[in-house]
Amino acid sequence: MRYFIIGYKNSGKTSIGRKLANRLKMEFVDLDEMIEEREGSSMPDLYSRLGDNAFRVKEWEALKEVIKKDNLIVALGGGAPCHCDNMNLIESYGEVIYIRLDNDTLVNRLKNATKDRPIVLNKSDEELRLYVKEIRGRCEHHYLRAKYFVDGKNLTAERIIKMLDKKDT
Repeated sequence: MRYFIIGYKNSGKTSIGRKLANRLKMEFVDLDEMIEEREGSSMPDLYSRLGDNAFRVKEWEALKEVIKKDNLIVALGGGAPCHCDNMNLIESYGEVIYIRLDNDTLVNRLKNATKDRPIVLNKSDEELRLYVKEIRGRCEHHYLRAKYFVDGKNLTAERIIKMLDKKDT
């Protein structure tokens, strides 16, 4: 079994993925961390150096490698489902969990993560709201293809496990 966790930047994909993998006794892979380790560079540096297209190819290559494993939970970067054939790929190789958050929560989380997210550094609240709206416009239709939808507020591994158990019976 493979579960792929998708959602926007700072939606909690990595945090909940680690907890879920621990509870389900599965391996956990954060696709961004895998790429950083492989390339020897941070995500912001990689993205700046490579540009969007070359970065997305690296992401796609890493995903094609990771789907060969079984008993796995993978947290994808926020844009990964929106590029190449990644959404088709993850739907074909496992079950997709979308961590949903409203715009206000996303804006607040991005404000608190500017050191890790240079793309939002020095943006006002209004600029962050426009950024979230634009990203949602590009990605939401991909995310809505997920099999499972989880409210990202007060998210727990137990809540996801119960949801997975209900769908499997």
